[in-house]
Amino acid sequence: MSPIIIKTPSRTQPSIDLTATQSHPVQTYDALVLAGGRGSRMGGRDKGWIMWEGHPLIEHVLQRLRQQSPPPHRVLISANRNVDAYQQTGHTVVTDERDNFMGPLAGVEAGLMRCKKNNLLVVPCDTPLLPLDLYEKLEAALIADPHAKAAYAVCDDGQHPLCCLLDPSLSGSLGQFLDAGHGSVVSWLEQTQAVAVHFADADAFRNFNTLEIFQTRQDQR
Repeated sequence: MSPIIIKTPSRTQPSIDLTATQSHPVQTYDALVLAGGRGSRMGGRDKGWIMWEGHPLIEHVLQRLRQQSPPPHRVLISANRNVDAYQQTGHTVVTDERDNFMGPLAGVEAGLMRCKKNNLLVVPCDTPLLPLDLYEKLEAALIADPHAKAAYAVCDDGQHPLCCLLDPSLSGSLGQFLDAGHGSVVSWLEQTQAVAVHFADADAFRNFNTLEIFQTRQDQR
């Protein structure tokens, strides 16, 4: 759907607030769940398999992806350990092409390398409350700006660069960025001139990446 765009100043990229839409052709896209990190803030535990409300985080995120409009054509999972367990979800698992846990962009690179023509919706495995209109709003931003190759989420509390929609043609530039020894997600998105898309619900992007956050969520219920 093609949005009415309200651009607001930002330190780096323009922010887009999609508040009204008109019909546009449904696009086919793939999704990538990032679950390949070390889990250092969780004592080295694999965050995707930490239980919350009776289910592992990976299952919560996969459910949020199924509820997108439309749902992704294909889901990939970026994982560098417990690969067999992630394969049991029924989705294709991709591992980093680079050694030594180079960070989330290495997982993004592995996902983009497996995309031929579909845009790739990237989400972390520790965001079980993702908004159900995440894809819809990011895709609308790309349609609104024909020159844009990437869009990512921002809220009033800041940027959420790992919730992004990427054109598969960015695979080459990401490889060069990593080859140069860089690893900052925000810096790479700035390089691609990614569009920032505003979402009102900051809690939907909360990362469940510390034990304290799990306890806080339990206490609130």
